[in-house]
Amino acid sequence: MTEREQLIAKFADLILESKNIVALTGAGMSTESGIPDFRSPGTGLWTKVDPDEFASIHSYVSSTSKNLKLMLEMGTTIFRAKPNKGHKALTQLQKMGKLKGVLTQNIDGLHSKARTKNVVELHGTANESKCLRCKRVYPITTLINQVLRGKNSPTCEECGGLLKPNAIFFGEPLESAVLRKADEMIADLELMIVLGSSLLVYPVAFYPHKAIAAGAKLAIINIQPTEMDHQAEVVIHDKIGNVLPQIIE
Repeated sequence: MTEREQLIAKFADLILESKNIVALTGAGMSTESGIPDFRSPGTGLWTKVDPDEFASIHSYVSSTSKNLKLMLEMGTTIFRAKPNKGHKALTQLQKMGKLKGVLTQNIDGLHSKARTKNVVELHGTANESKCLRCKRVYPITTLINQVLRGKNSPTCEECGGLLKPNAIFFGEPLESAVLRKADEMIADLELMIVLGSSLLVYPVAFYPHKAIAAGAKLAIINIQPTEMDHQAEVVIHDKIGNVLPQIIE
């Protein structure tokens, strides 16, 4: 048995031994669906544009039109994307009665498209827009249609406030209700599987620490090493679609 086969077998054994599993997924989960990640050298979005200029709430409010141009280009890629083998493998794991739910940093909605249930979108969703004044939520098409009609700053139909994509921008806190759902999900878990996350973005990166502190085990699939590798039972540095379907099988 090769070293890779041994890692896959060990990963599978952890799943077999666990009844309550939660997956934590990051941008690497969706790169195989054609959605670029943020931090990979040479290809990550933040190597091409300044996140302070194009992804902070302050820059969005002050330069809405410029920000929306980039976001709509990204949105086209996201809306055309389809779940990949990794997303489908998680759905299969859930159908086996093993996977309690998914905590995701991704805003693309691909877990739901893959029919995985109990998904907590920690950083919001690209499928909605939200008024910054009254907090009313609309489908993202409400914002897009206004922009396509030439409106540089889309507004709320209720109060006239500025609309933004309902994703968390730099400078915005995560929603307290979402954090409560995440905490409820990881209560009593036995195994956390980290998939495609660099574990560099907080507070999301605290969840593996919380899991281990509560007595759960940790397993990781990510192309690049993470700061939690040394605390995981098993780590596989590869694409999720290359590995997770084999583990589930």
